[in-house]
Amino acid sequence: MKKVALYSGFSALAIVLFGLSLRTGIVQLHTSFWYLLTHHTGTDATTVWQIRLPRALGAAIIGAGLGIAGSIAQGIFRNPLAEPTLIGLSSGATLGTIAVIASGAATYGSKTNAASAVLFAVIAALLVQLLAPNKGYGFLLTGIAISAILTAVAGLLIAVSQKPGIQSLSFWNFGSLTLLNNQTLKVIAPFIEVGIILSFFVSRRLDAYSLGESSSHYIGINPKRLRLLAIIAMAFLVGASVSAVGSIAFLGLLVPHIVRLLVGPAHRQMLTFSAIIGATLLLLADLLARTLFQPHEIPLGLITSLIGAPALIILLRTQKSQWVAND
Repeated sequence: MKKVALYSGFSALAIVLFGLSLRTGIVQLHTSFWYLLTHHTGTDATTVWQIRLPRALGAAIIGAGLGIAGSIAQGIFRNPLAEPTLIGLSSGATLGTIAVIASGAATYGSKTNAASAVLFAVIAALLVQLLAPNKGYGFLLTGIAISAILTAVAGLLIAVSQKPGIQSLSFWNFGSLTLLNNQTLKVIAPFIEVGIILSFFVSRRLDAYSLGESSSHYIGINPKRLRLLAIIAMAFLVGASVSAVGSIAFLGLLVPHIVRLLVGPAHRQMLTFSAIIGATLLLLADLLARTLFQPHEIPLGLITSLIGAPALIILLRTQKSQWVAND
């Protein structure tokens, strides 16, 4: 009953924030929202259906994907600090995006752009796993180092490229939903859908994997194959998201801690709640980014950092994460 109430409550909150996202902005609507449901011409209709709707949908879809990616990352690496940004996925996806755009091989919002981001995210995560020591915090430190290198390479590509407007790609370092449109959503949605399907496919085995590699091996789970599938799932989720809106900090780190505190560590139910809470938090962050200092817009990554970092500190100090799932 508690889980049903939580599920219903967060779903309702997400719907309310979604509606506010459609109504809120610099341009004030002069007609009712209900009127716009059946009328798709005019300034108000264009503002809602062509600008605000893709942005709200993007926040919900990407927030859900990043929330799931964070839960998968912490489960597969059995570390409460694991997060797509820290293990190289986000910086790899950023480099993949900037590389194809700077070279002229693809444009923003294209399938090639999204596919390149996914591919580079996979390569970055595998590189971190290959180079990292097996014990202690070596994995996270290696991830931070690789992320710094990839981010520096992406910055160099922006600096030396002669392609007009390439400097505007620097927004990928902070995240922004500004450029999202209906076409971009159509491109990234299938990638995120594949990532979600793969995530749920590995979720049951992650419960056994949390007991340790040796224990999971004895019950028929191949740890290396499971890690590879999990990394590919995260790459689809994070790569597609980064290709469209850039790197969004702390969301993938914070969401699993909230979910684990609310519903426990079983991964299948964790993924469902992670999607809802991730979508809710990103919708809220985008609303704040657009409205706090109108007419100026704050980079989305700064808002998620300002919300996520203090919240994560409070969570870490007030509760101990439980890492073994109970059936």
